[in-house]
Amino acid sequence: MHATRQRPFPRAAALLAAAFAAALALALTPAAAHAATTPIDPSTAKESILVRTLDNSSPPAKPLPNIPVEISGDGYDVTTATDAKGQIEVGVPEPGDYTVTIDTSKVPSGLALPPALKASRTVTVDTGNKQVLANYIFVSASAAQQSSRPSSGATSGPSSSSTSESPSSSSSGSKFSRQIWPSIVTGLVFGLLLALASIGVSLIYGTTGLNNFAHGELVTFGGLMAYTFTRLVPLPGPVAILIALVLGGVMGYVQDLAIWRPLRRKRVALIPLMIVSIGLSLALRYLFQIIYGPGSLVMPQDSSAALSIGPVHLTGANLWAAIICIVALLLVAFLLTRTNIGKATRAVSDNRALAAASGIDVERVIRIVWTAGGALAGLGGALLAYYQTVQWNSGSLILLAIFAAVTLGGLGTTYGALVGSLVIGLFINVSAIWLPANLKFVAALIVMIVILLVRPQGILGKRDRIG
Repeated sequence: MHATRQRPFPRAAALLAAAFAAALALALTPAAAHAATTPIDPSTAKESILVRTLDNSSPPAKPLPNIPVEISGDGYDVTTATDAKGQIEVGVPEPGDYTVTIDTSKVPSGLALPPALKASRTVTVDTGNKQVLANYIFVSASAAQQSSRPSSGATSGPSSSSTSESPSSSSSGSKFSRQIWPSIVTGLVFGLLLALASIGVSLIYGTTGLNNFAHGELVTFGGLMAYTFTRLVPLPGPVAILIALVLGGVMGYVQDLAIWRPLRRKRVALIPLMIVSIGLSLALRYLFQIIYGPGSLVMPQDSSAALSIGPVHLTGANLWAAIICIVALLLVAFLLTRTNIGKATRAVSDNRALAAASGIDVERVIRIVWTAGGALAGLGGALLAYYQTVQWNSGSLILLAIFAAVTLGGLGTTYGALVGSLVIGLFINVSAIWLPANLKFVAALIVMIVILLVRPQGILGKRDRIG
């Protein structure tokens, strides 16, 4: 006999609606007011402002160190100074409008800001927005006077668009809308980035049965390669992202060729294989730390708003990341459903023995899956480096979210991994309105537990046949 199959979509839709309603209810809980006079460590803050002071009197621009900077707003008022690189990143307690002011009296004589750039400016920080950029580019005093013109008041420089919303206009909207809509949009963007990594995990699990704990390091590898070819070579960002995708695929192929294929031939059980993946994860993680150091690595980008709809402001990097993710996911869907290798992959995932008996080269399929999974993880890591910062353990920090997304959507199902990623990304960002940064995964994991209690097979998973 077979267990009665239920149509998953109506119930899944109801569960997603209930989960979204819970997120809105969570967001309605007012956040506690903050007051501080000491800088917040940006590594522990969900939002931050990056101030740069540069001397461009004789290009290339040189850093201006030890320039006092004051950041104030919503009861938060701190004073610090730029470091030897002419920059300082300061965490802020919550989204909102902040006034950034530098002390121009400490700038070396002969330098001045162009008329369009003011020493004091207001920047808007949205939920989850890291490193909102405030550039102060000084030129020679004579050049500043020559460029003075009576006019328009338009502000130039990378930070200009990020300051386009005045405090009066932003305060006219409710605090709820200013928090919830940016959280939803950035949550969906993060969910798309998470999906690129999660699909690889799901495909590898479906074809081999292995939960690969080293998959996070493939994500880290992609981010570090993007940083290497953007910052250190340097190459244009799109070229570096493409290189990260290719090298991610090579990394996945080499891992399978050197480790997983020999272990499969020796018929090593799944538990030892998972332990090997944990060991590989630790080895790669600390190798990355030795090579790149323990700090965060910042990608060159413009944090000004490329798209603004009401309280939602998307940077060019986030907008392009979402577009690239959607195109990549559509391509994966096409390959899985319309090509022979996609059909073979689904056949191996459904029944490996039957696929082999029907003439499918199972090892070839698994090798392609590892390569594709590595490429998607590399692409996701490169885009994630622009979404936030990249560091030696970036992948391991989101590994729990990756596994939660795959489990929530349904183990071994590609579309389930996509749906699960969007749900997890959404709840991580929406819950950040209420929860501290170190508890941002809690709401998403609670939602995952509730849904699995109702649908143990996941949102799009299938019930196992009995008998």
